[in-house]
Amino acid sequence: MHNNEDWKHDANKLAEEMLELASELVKQYNKPHKDYHSKIQDEIADVSYRLNNMIEWYDTKAIAQRMVDKWGDKDEQ
Repeated sequence: MHNNEDWKHDANKLAEEMLELASELVKQYNKPHKDYHSKIQDEIADVSYRLNNMIEWYDTKAIAQRMVDKWGDKDEQ
């Protein structure tokens, strides 16, 4: 486990952004007559930014292999 302060900051910020995205997605699901597209898009951008920061702490080859194992290789389709 990482005890590094930078990791803690990145992990905390990513979790916050993911919760905000989840909140907007639930709002859109529960109120389909309302348009949350812009808010969802903003939160996806925030999550993407924070996720890219977190990736530096982990093995990108292992992450890529997990994706292939779980969902297949998109290049082979």
